[in-house]
Amino acid sequence: MTRLVLLDANLLIGALDGEDGNAAHEASLSTFEALVADPDVKIAISPLIRYEVLRGLDEADVGAVNAILNDMKEFEVRGQEAVRAAEVFRKARQTNVTLDKRRFDVFHCVCAEINDLEILSKDVDIAKIQELMKA
Repeated sequence: MTRLVLLDANLLIGALDGEDGNAAHEASLSTFEALVADPDVKIAISPLIRYEVLRGLDEADVGAVNAILNDMKEFEVRGQEAVRAAEVFRKARQTNVTLDKRRFDVFHCVCAEINDLEILSKDVDIAKIQELMKA
């Protein structure tokens, strides 16, 4: 059975636009290469992740990275994801959990949940968001 894995922008940027000698970027590249090499894994992104990756590139060729992203499963973002993300964000505020409202992490977690995707990210807020989603 195929594992669908949502890769967050920070992991993709580290893998595709990483700095030589940067341990975090090398770890992202290693994770990415292992997933690509696994025949049972299909990498997924959302249009928001595509935007974040392309906007965050410093050194890599945007066209080349976009071509790599085109080989990934890109799922549609619908109203139900927006409603659920807003619910999770409000729950965080009600329980005094601090989340950066300018980041899309809540949205990515919700998209993964609704689309039955595993999520991989280097962001420290992901575990906190997933706990809020379970409560």
